[in-house]
Amino acid sequence: MKKTNTLLILLSCICAAAFVGGCGKQTSGTSTPGVKLKKFYWVQPLKGHPVHQMTQIAFTEGCRKLGYQAEIIGVDNDDISATIALAEQAVAKGDAAGMAVWTGNPSWNSFIEKTGKKGLPIMLPHFPAEEGSIPGASGVISCDPAEYAREAAREIGKAIGGKGTVAITQGSFNSTENLVSEVFAKTLQDLYPAVKVLRPQEEGFDAPRAISRAVSILQANPDIVAALSTTGNGAITWAGAQRESGRKVVAVAMDYTRVNLDLVRDGSVYALIGQPLWDESYGAAELLDQLVRGQKISWWTKLPAPFITKDNVGPYLALLDKVEAAIKR
Repeated sequence: MKKTNTLLILLSCICAAAFVGGCGKQTSGTSTPGVKLKKFYWVQPLKGHPVHQMTQIAFTEGCRKLGYQAEIIGVDNDDISATIALAEQAVAKGDAAGMAVWTGNPSWNSFIEKTGKKGLPIMLPHFPAEEGSIPGASGVISCDPAEYAREAAREIGKAIGGKGTVAITQGSFNSTENLVSEVFAKTLQDLYPAVKVLRPQEEGFDAPRAISRAVSILQANPDIVAALSTTGNGAITWAGAQRESGRKVVAVAMDYTRVNLDLVRDGSVYALIGQPLWDESYGAAELLDQLVRGQKISWWTKLPAPFITKDNVGPYLALLDKVEAAIKR
């Protein structure tokens, strides 16, 4: 697959507002001649999460450009069983040409295997997995969490002068966030032996509760000088915890949503790890199209995840301005 460039794709987003209801079928699409255009499904719990909405917009835009309808299915909480039930209903309708499934939990594996046996291409965005570990899946598109975890450890270690205590919080305990926490802690301790790294704690996805938990962590550990959150809500969590506790820490979290970028710009958060949410979601549609055409793809399409600080936050804010303006048209 030709690697997609986030900046160029975001600038081309001209109909993203349609993501909640699917996008119209395009007669100029690139599907094989003689094959009826069908639908690509995006399956994702926590459907209304701001970060997830960005992925849904990107996938829908990718489908539109390629001539497919897109339909987003999922529930508003993190109930995997309920989301799988909706996905099963979608497959039963018989109008799916392919499906992208937001996984990160082995609870999905049975559904993916059953669906894959029916010949439906299934892409797994965002969550890396060893080839062969999820039967039925066609491939993965994501960054390498281990790589950005190591970079976060290097950057945080430098920012705190190689000493002090560092907290870790996760949105939930899942395969990707668990890996990030593990690699981050090991790298930080290898590079800066004087740093103490606390065991990861779950912050969840409800902002007030997450902030309260982070405040509790700060109160229980007066020597904390930095924190890494492995989830997109983490910037809000640690900015809120600093505000409520009156403490200042070097906080690093995930994802270039507007609220997160604003928190970096005003100094409430030190940096963001720019998981390639747009690229991997748009790219999932591209890869599904290739599979529908009978083309072979690599198991893992690997993308970069930039480290975003106050010094380079401007271009991301400008891009979001352009996307939001396009959505309002």
